[in-house]
Amino acid sequence: MATSKKNITISSEMKKLKTILRQIPKERLPIGQSLYNELVFMQNTLDKLKQQVEEEGAVSMFKQGRQEFLREHPALKAYNTTVQRYSLLYKQLVDLLPPTDVEQPQDALIDFLKG
Repeated sequence: MATSKKNITISSEMKKLKTILRQIPKERLPIGQSLYNELVFMQNTLDKLKQQVEEEGAVSMFKQGRQEFLREHPALKAYNTTVQRYSLLYKQLVDLLPPTDVEQPQDALIDFLKG
């Protein structure tokens, strides 16, 4: 059984996200690490899909029997699906953070309207 190790590059955005892991409570850290690993994989996949769409275009010619027609490029379809799931995982990771008690700045107009 041959195994191949792919070089996974970690973007600067993912490196910044890794710093968030330090703020996650210990009991939630394994979940956070797992989500982070998936996000890194998805980020690399999105980069490749995006490059493919940029090189080949957003539509491609599809042939079925005698018919030929333009359709959404499969890489674009995969990109759109992956980016939605990426956003969901990102939110799940952020939701692992402890709540912050940051007060919103006072707005004089809102205070006036409230009475």
